Amino acid sequence: MPLLEVARVEDLPPGTSTEVIVGVDTYVVCNHEGTLHALDGICPHRNGPLGAGNYADGMLICPYHGWEFSCVTGEYDRNPDVKLKKFPVKVKEGLIYILA
Repeated sequence: MPLLEVARVEDLPPGTSTEVIVGVDTYVVCNHEGTLHALDGICPHRNGPLGAGNYADGMLICPYHGWEFSCVTGEYDRNPDVKLKKFPVKVKEGLIYILA
């Protein structure tokens, strides 16, 4: 699994998220109450770009149909069996990396 540089810590304050595209892969990285989380950036419902949607109260909201996923667990709010894949996050020298 490669270590991918995705953002600077200063560019992702608590309560924000960002979309990261590396090659053909799309990720979303969010800062929930000071803890960074990285997840698959494509909604399993209709392939919406989660990083282009809203992020509120720890929930990623798909811009296509409003499906909501926990940034912490990756779980869909209406069915916890539907989950986004999560990726480990590392911070080094002010840079955020994901292990994808």
